[in-house]
Amino acid sequence: MPIGSSDIETPLVLTGSIPSVDDDAYADISTDDRKLIAQTIHTALGENSATEALAWSNPESGNSGTISSLDVSKLKDTGCLSFKTTANTITGLRLYEGTACRDISNAMAITALRIAKA
Repeated sequence: MPIGSSDIETPLVLTGSIPSVDDDAYADISTDDRKLIAQTIHTALGENSATEALAWSNPESGNSGTISSLDVSKLKDTGCLSFKTTANTITGLRLYEGTACRDISNAMAITALRIAKA
């Protein structure tokens, strides 16, 4: 319940799930990697190169990958897009599906990331 309110009906959590250590995608791809992926997508949108495969690499974590399949069809209406990325991490090479949305500063932020089903 919000402070100073008796409204117990309004939900306070209006976003997706909070990542946990049990989430394989969260364990493999750190918060810093996710920020880097989002920044790569944001830059590609600004350069109109969102249809190309986009490489990302984090020298701090040693993780890298390629972003592909950017679906910007709903970006104008919702501010969100879907994408796929590979991630070469210490656990191996995997394919992930994700969603990125514009935040309050109009930058892209990863809102969902999960291991893609084969």
